[in-house]
Amino acid sequence: MYPFTSICTTCRGFGKVIKDHCLTCKGAGVVDGMKYANVIIPAGVDSGDTIHVREAGNSGGRGAIPGSLYIKLRVASDPVFVRDGADVHVDKKISFTQAMLGGKIEVPTLDGKTEIKIPKGVQPGQVVVLRGKGLELPNQAGYFGDQHVRFKIHFPLKVNERQRALLEDFAAEEATKEQSFFATGNWLYEQLSTG
Repeated sequence: MYPFTSICTTCRGFGKVIKDHCLTCKGAGVVDGMKYANVIIPAGVDSGDTIHVREAGNSGGRGAIPGSLYIKLRVASDPVFVRDGADVHVDKKISFTQAMLGGKIEVPTLDGKTEIKIPKGVQPGQVVVLRGKGLELPNQAGYFGDQHVRFKIHFPLKVNERQRALLEDFAAEEATKEQSFFATGNWLYEQLSTG
């Protein structure tokens, strides 16, 4: 056995004994309640990130500093944009003539709408990247992700007689062009393999 000190069980370390306890807190010094805290949510936070707010948690009781409040975030999905870290993705429908001939089209961005160029001969699912149009990373001020615009090509379900004739002419010309390309390619392959 050795000498030591411990908290007094009678006064619980306060040096006084209270005969009549408070009817609201029953002598605990704290009560349950609700309080509001203003929280600044930094740009670019993602689901699972935590915000730490000092002295916004439970009361420490009897003059002690209140604890901290930890808020775990869950970011709601957006009907237009899909998030991938600091990058955002958006699908844009274009007509098959726009896909073949190219052009310009308006797309939504986080800052509003912007006009982008559709490359000639764009393929379904092809992506155009808008550098710096994504989200800002919370721990890297001034660094923004990219926005990826994926083209979805809309093909008409019905065409009129004139459109059908034009498409049939185009298909015939394309077939002739491909046959001549493959014939030239095969001739060149035969020349290279025999030579």
